[in-house]
Amino acid sequence: MNSEEKKTLGLLAASHNLVHLFEGVLPPLIPLLLLEFGTDYFHLGLAVTLFSYGFGLGALPAGYLSDRFGPKRLILIYLFGSGVLFTCIFPIDSLLSYAVVMTVAGVFCSLYHPAANTLIAFKFQEKGKAFALNGIVGSFGVAMAPLLSASLGSAFGWKTPHILYGLIGLGLGWWGFRLKESGISTAGANGFKTKPGVSDRIPYPTLIMFYATAVMLGITYKGIMTFLPAYMAEQVTTGGFKMDAVAIGGTFATFALMFGGFGQYIAGHLTDRYRPEGIYAGALVIGAVFVFMMAKSSGVLLVISAVVYAFFYFSTQPTQNYLLTRYLPANRRGMGFGIHFFLTFGVGSTAAAVSGYIADRFGLTTVFYIMGVFFTTAAVLSIFLLLRTPAEGAR
Repeated sequence: MNSEEKKTLGLLAASHNLVHLFEGVLPPLIPLLLLEFGTDYFHLGLAVTLFSYGFGLGALPAGYLSDRFGPKRLILIYLFGSGVLFTCIFPIDSLLSYAVVMTVAGVFCSLYHPAANTLIAFKFQEKGKAFALNGIVGSFGVAMAPLLSASLGSAFGWKTPHILYGLIGLGLGWWGFRLKESGISTAGANGFKTKPGVSDRIPYPTLIMFYATAVMLGITYKGIMTFLPAYMAEQVTTGGFKMDAVAIGGTFATFALMFGGFGQYIAGHLTDRYRPEGIYAGALVIGAVFVFMMAKSSGVLLVISAVVYAFFYFSTQPTQNYLLTRYLPANRRGMGFGIHFFLTFGVGSTAAAVSGYIADRFGLTTVFYIMGVFFTTAAVLSIFLLLRTPAEGAR
């Protein structure tokens, strides 16, 4: 990568890490919030769902706006908007007020993914590598959120991680604002032309099948991520070490999720060299097995199963992004990424509230069995996608 690409990727990666800290701040704090608001799993799951609806629904117009006006403006609006809202958590004292602020914050956070992925699609020669590196830093945000949020919440109160992440967002927004225009483009995607020899025709059946896998994975992701810390706290013990439930869940969830970055790194490199549909299908088939292993296990085996699940789940992300750049012409990629993240984070977010209801009625273990069914469905669809798509590209 040249120096311009590195500067751009630096801002995108830091912003990606932060967006997943924002997204993941609530689940590790569930044991604290149950007491703080006198509520249950369902209502806290509903708060997660509202944030995620904003996170997903906003991605649709974000994709269009990225194509129309360029990604830099959207990334700055995300950083400043979410930063302000998270710092405004300080005076909140009711679940309703908290849910409203989180919903609006989710809308601001929704601007990141379509804008960043559109920028990578146009600005980087080694797209698979750039998607992977950006994804790895984002995965570290996913992985850090349980431990960091739980540690800060246990020590200083549940509002502390929200405010800290908000201040980081404002700092990153200032950095992005000061970056030279050559470092991060403000041009819209409509200014780019499809390369000679690359068709403008969109393979709609292939694209629909791809998006169907995204919905299934989005449901699984949100269902598992919302209750993984609480499930770890319930199923994993620390022997002679004294740790409260919040710290146990956050620590072991973070340990497992850290391995997602390795999956993204390896998949990103493989995607630039081998058939991406095959990599995608293989990751989903193996990952499905370990979702069921998580449901059936406890203790060390649960942690190992979560590690393998995280490795293969997160390995799908650079491959998904790369596939979209192949299936869509240049002037439709922003919208394509917007639809993708709407389906993943918007439609998929329903799993948080539904999983909360299931957890209240049948226990957390049942949540993981049901998530395994959705992950298996995604794996089956990915095999059909592989069989449908010739090795030289989508048709």
